Amino acid sequence: MTVNFYCGALAYTGGVKSLEPERASSVRELADELGALYGDAFKNFLLGGDTCFFLVNGKGIMTTGGLDTELLPGDKIEILPVVDGG
Repeated sequence: MTVNFYCGALAYTGGVKSLEPERASSVRELADELGALYGDAFKNFLLGGDTCFFLVNGKGIMTTGGLDTELLPGDKIEILPVVDGG
């Protein structure tokens, strides 16, 4: 699986734009793994609810099981900033 980071997430990853996690089997486990790698502040950014959202293979996780969405080898996960406008 590949995780791609955009915009605000790059501040936490030191500019790393993508990585291939070791063993995450769900989005929740992925957040834990990324928090262990990049720190608790990044984990809070990921799970804060209003700062970013996850796409797994192009689908928002709120339609696929939320944080319990299963991750499989070959999946593409994108961590995108929440955009607000008027």
